[in-house]
Amino acid sequence: MDGPYRLAMGLDSLLCGIHDHLHAPVVSIFQHGGSVLNYRILGPLEIWSSSGQVRLPGSKRQAFLGALLLAGGMPVSLAQLIDTVWGHHAPATAIKQIRNAASDLRRSHPEIGEQLLMAGDGYQLRIDDDRLDAKVFSHGVARARRLVKEGLAAAALEEFRAALSLWRGSALAGLDRPALQAQVDGLNELRMSVLEERFELELAEGEHKSIVGELALWVAEHPLRERLISQLMLALFRSGSQARALTIYEQARLRLKEELGVDPGPELQEVHQYILVNGARRSGFGAPSLRHNNLPARSGNFTGRILEQRLIEKAVRAAGADRDGAGSVPAVVAIDGMAGVGKTTLAVHAAYQLADSCPDAQLYVDMSACSAGKHPLTAWAALGILLSGLGVPPRGIPTSLEQRATTWRRLMADRRALIVLDDVADTQQILPLLTGAPGSLTIVTSRNRLTEFMSTCQLTLQEMSPAEGGEMFSRIAGEKRAWRERAAVDDIVALCGGLPLAIRIAAAKLCHRPSWTVAYLASRLADEGRRLSVLDDEDGRLTQVFQQSYDGLTYRQQHVFRVLGHLPSDNINPHAVAGLAGLSAARVDQLLESLVDAHLIEATGPGRYRVHELLHAYATQLADAADVTDAVDGGPDRPLATRRVDLRPAGQVVEAIRELSARAPVRVAAACTGG
Repeated sequence: MDGPYRLAMGLDSLLCGIHDHLHAPVVSIFQHGGSVLNYRILGPLEIWSSSGQVRLPGSKRQAFLGALLLAGGMPVSLAQLIDTVWGHHAPATAIKQIRNAASDLRRSHPEIGEQLLMAGDGYQLRIDDDRLDAKVFSHGVARARRLVKEGLAAAALEEFRAALSLWRGSALAGLDRPALQAQVDGLNELRMSVLEERFELELAEGEHKSIVGELALWVAEHPLRERLISQLMLALFRSGSQARALTIYEQARLRLKEELGVDPGPELQEVHQYILVNGARRSGFGAPSLRHNNLPARSGNFTGRILEQRLIEKAVRAAGADRDGAGSVPAVVAIDGMAGVGKTTLAVHAAYQLADSCPDAQLYVDMSACSAGKHPLTAWAALGILLSGLGVPPRGIPTSLEQRATTWRRLMADRRALIVLDDVADTQQILPLLTGAPGSLTIVTSRNRLTEFMSTCQLTLQEMSPAEGGEMFSRIAGEKRAWRERAAVDDIVALCGGLPLAIRIAAAKLCHRPSWTVAYLASRLADEGRRLSVLDDEDGRLTQVFQQSYDGLTYRQQHVFRVLGHLPSDNINPHAVAGLAGLSAARVDQLLESLVDAHLIEATGPGRYRVHELLHAYATQLADAADVTDAVDGGPDRPLATRRVDLRPAGQVVEAIRELSARAPVRVAAACTGG
């Protein structure tokens, strides 16, 4: 942008707050009396109130509002708004004109004005999801896809049709702004993908005759969209119009060659070949079958992890760069990290993002290495789940591990599938499950470093940055509530140590306590002694997650981990640990390194370690529980190094305090206070 614009930006940062403050009273007048607005961007931009359509004259004003609506409630910077309205030809008065446009909207349309807020140097439009047609569409599609997974095809079709009926043409039709084009194209592409999903389901349900006409119209509008063409060919063939189906294919083949210089893709060629071979039998080839997908629902509050997603995508591209040739190899992505850091959330999100590159199946198996009340899943049992996912009937699944592995590799040889192996204990647990099929993708998550097998990409997931943590907290607790107390939100993220699970629990707790302020929650978390109890829900979820990692340790590892509760969390010296644990320095060094591999502590330098704040609080809780037990059994003056090692699971150690308190409250209190 030109020089005057850059100079103006600096001055504007000083004036923008004053400007909006002066106009704020105009908004507050209408906060209780304004009518509810519905915004439509799935077609020409429209705004409707209970009394009718709200007119919004002026293309610049429409572009301003269109940019805010496309952002879906997220802030839009001043630079983005200026780029939307003027492109590369912004005048020197661009900032003033944007400010004036916002003020004009507030004065002329107070219902809009009360939802228009300052956000940084720009603006955001705060509206409920059910008041924006794009959000209603997205939620409807999500419901339809869930119903498909549950096998409720008729209900899924109703949801798909209801969601698609919201469209009135191309998104923001008539509002031609290059800066918005990528977002508009994304919305339009989403519409077409959902439309194809609907057609695929209708074909699978035998509704081919009823959709031939609609499919023909869409193919005429999108003559290079191969999936639509294959669906039209299939609907025609199953309706008895083989010749017309073959004519459609030939027209598409010529157009692809002339306009793009390419041949039809595999799916289109497969449908064409089947029609040629099976035309006389009319056996009903059916739609390309609904691919098996048992992936868990992905988090609606997924935040950040941009770098990690790019690394995964890069590894997948590198492994499958030549999917049709011999150079293609299977991609294996291993994600490790401490409990609660978001490994499963990232793996599932990445699986959905990459599903189209593995179209034959998306399979998920919980290996249950650290699941409460479960034994780790064996490779034999996991192979049974995977083979069933590929459509092998129960009687067809072999009984021995070797036969299952052989069958699995044979069935995967010509498939491009995506497999998520979640919560893996070690490499041996999953070696029989790793396929050598070119173009396939396996995503593995574990709380331990999996160093014994070759992965395409090895990621150690770290805690969230303050910005990512703040964004996640705000999404869950409510943008408006968090925006009013940004400093307190930052404090909570810091007190949670950037751990996604802890941040999620804290935000959810605030949602269920409307009388609490963000600052009050932060003050409760600031008390180190009760931080874990504040973050635990009714089921003790955070403590339970830590306990699962602890219970998977050997008794020596558990002993050393509890000792860490007596030391500062950020500067652990092996010699100090050795003295307290009653072990040799060499043995302690070995045990500490094993705790690093288990992601219970972190190496900060040669011979130096730290423990995450919340894990340290848990170690302290375990150490205190063990000390109470030792005090009752052997006296409080007995040196820590000579006390017996407690072999019980963490839950039983903590429960011991309650039992001892009931039997000998005075004695236990003395042990806890050192009296």
